[in-house]
Amino acid sequence: MTGWVYPDTVERVKRACASFLKEQIDAKALQTVLYQSEQEVEAVEEQWLRSLLSDAENRLEEITYTVSGDGLKAAMFAVVQQLLNALSVCEGQSIKFKTKFPRDV
Repeated sequence: MTGWVYPDTVERVKRACASFLKEQIDAKALQTVLYQSEQEVEAVEEQWLRSLLSDAENRLEEITYTVSGDGLKAAMFAVVQQLLNALSVCEGQSIKFKTKFPRDV
């Protein structure tokens, strides 16, 4: 994975997201990985990554308390897939952008 200042952090996030989508870990475990990974990002050029991880973790927390029933799983999966997509777009590139996670699921 070239181009990342924190390749191990990004890889850990991707593994945790994949495990969540396979239902091998729960939302709390994923949130913990996202939070810990966010705390590791200190480089100025990767602050967008820190924001991306924080936004995803916060959105999962919000969904936990605002969505119920069948929509809960779908809403969480949508946030995780969006995070993975954003990381894939940036893989090997040195770009900065903001991803906002949808509020209406």
